[in-house]
Amino acid sequence: MPNMLEFTAAEAAFVLREPIKAVRKAMDEGPVQARLVTKAGGPVRAIAWRDLVYLHAVRTLREELTPKGRTEFYLALKRSPAEGTREVRFGRLSVTMDAFEAEVEARAQELSALADKVEFRADGEPLLKGTAIEVHRIAALLAGGLSAEEIRDDYPSVTPAMVDTAKAYADVHPKPGRPYPRTTVKRALRGAGLEALDEVLDGPASEP
Repeated sequence: MPNMLEFTAAEAAFVLREPIKAVRKAMDEGPVQARLVTKAGGPVRAIAWRDLVYLHAVRTLREELTPKGRTEFYLALKRSPAEGTREVRFGRLSVTMDAFEAEVEARAQELSALADKVEFRADGEPLLKGTAIEVHRIAALLAGGLSAEEIRDDYPSVTPAMVDTAKAYADVHPKPGRPYPRTTVKRALRGAGLEALDEVLDGPASEP
């Protein structure tokens, strides 16, 4: 994975399988060095590939490393050659990097694969590929408490895999501006006791 790649807090959280709050805390407290980059929604903080590998390694080795050791490890990693670093030495310790880099690269590939599962409307809104359904609309329904099965009741063309894609993509790329409703029109009508209007929306019932 090229070292010039940079990851926002949301992207890093996806790769590391960590809460975004934990990644932001690491950016705030260091020793990783976040910097401002320009993304579609404007300037955001991001970290480099090696910072990402460091955070994964430190989480795995947290019982073995003191705060001082973590800083020494980070500085030694940053000083090591850009390519082909198999071992990082600092103080009396050494860390073999192969497994950590392989794990992060595999997860980063999953992040890249998300882009192949969406397409974009003319106004830039991401849609589930092959549909006219907005990714963030499905993610909002999940955040509102609907299950994948309940969502598919109202959106039959959406597969379980698409629901997973919507959640992952929205986590990595939060929607700027006004959020989508956390329920569907049909469910809102049912909740208001307007079942008759719901039937109109569904169309006439078939005769027995």
